[in-house]
Amino acid sequence: MNYYLKLFLLATGVGLVNLLIYFFFLRFQIVHNSSYVPQELLVAALILLAIPIQFLIFLLIGWFFNKEALAFNITAICFMITCVISLWATSKEERARYSNERVYLQTEKYDYQQGIATPEGYPVQLLSESRFVMSVKGDRNPVTLLETQKVYSNQWGNGETTFKSSDEGPIVIPDSLRLYWYSFLENKYYSLNTKLNKSKISEYFKQGLKHDMSGKLDQIIQSNYNELIAGIAPGGDVVLWISSFNDTREIEVFKATELSIDQLKDYDLVTDEIRKQVLHDTCLCEDNVQSRKIVHNNRPIPFGTWTGKYRKKNNWRITINDFGQTKAQLKFRLFNGERYQFFNEEITQQQYAPQAIPDYLNFTFFKDGKKHNAYLEFDESEVFRLFDQITTQHPDEPIDLVLNISPDLKQTSIRLQTKSDTLYFENMTAVNIYNR
Repeated sequence: MNYYLKLFLLATGVGLVNLLIYFFFLRFQIVHNSSYVPQELLVAALILLAIPIQFLIFLLIGWFFNKEALAFNITAICFMITCVISLWATSKEERARYSNERVYLQTEKYDYQQGIATPEGYPVQLLSESRFVMSVKGDRNPVTLLETQKVYSNQWGNGETTFKSSDEGPIVIPDSLRLYWYSFLENKYYSLNTKLNKSKISEYFKQGLKHDMSGKLDQIIQSNYNELIAGIAPGGDVVLWISSFNDTREIEVFKATELSIDQLKDYDLVTDEIRKQVLHDTCLCEDNVQSRKIVHNNRPIPFGTWTGKYRKKNNWRITINDFGQTKAQLKFRLFNGERYQFFNEEITQQQYAPQAIPDYLNFTFFKDGKKHNAYLEFDESEVFRLFDQITTQHPDEPIDLVLNISPDLKQTSIRLQTKSDTLYFENMTAVNIYNR
């Protein structure tokens, strides 16, 4: 065979071996392609383009070593070793992604969003580097789902979340929570960096919750929690909830530390102009005046209320009389931000449990084939006063929160009842029954 053809075939063979080596490396790395031409194709093209160069080097080796076969073999081996070293050295980041992805695939993970909640009327601005910290992150996962430099002002327990595309994949349970924020009413900065109770979060994710798919209470399915919400209250109080639909559960409570201005980056400082805009409801980041309404009316900020008073628990349950209803759903929200729901026979099977004081009840039911909804909202001062009164007088007796609805749906009463005492609510904020 022609000498030059043999050398060209040898160079081609080396190039193909190098190409196979590259494909082998691709099994252990993740390459991000940011253009219309895949990065893998570019590397393969470079390996093939090296074949003519290798052919010229073989010619030079043949001339220098008088066409010695051993010299050609050693040169070919050197080409392949050089390729291996080059691919290994230039794929460090991609191989790290692959290694991390393997760990990610073997780690417990769920499809959920992350958000921030505040008491209504107590806005905060989330500062840079705030995030749920995860030791393992999927290759397509966002770095964080919390929006920094954004003003949050909504409702305690009801978080404002950032949209996460399903293409970004499920997320592992965070290891810790890192928050930095500015409290507009207090004119103070806070910092929190704390580990999270991953086992408790995992337990709720695995347990899931029930959900009414049809709205007719005839397709109750098992669903999943899909939000982790960090609640930020005045004084640096922070609460973590897991939430979905009409079900929110408290995970942990934390205390942040105050930050001085000299500890902050320049771009995290909130100007007096922005503070004035937010406190006068002219902030452009939220076109909803009611949700940004300042409700304190110049009264002193009730520090500790959200992690103290609102979290105080009593041993109680809800009891509803039989007035001819069939299918039913009971939803209720507690002052600590938690929300619960029960369906059909679960409502009558409720057990006494230590729970915070209720904020409102929402009872959906079918009667005579028609769907109705009863909404009852408590007056805060009255509901706390009555619970305190009945637990003080009868500390060892469990409490029934009794809702009575007349068969014609025109009369409604609600009371606290123990074995020894009964206290009626007389100043309800709302008591409405309507068709849906």
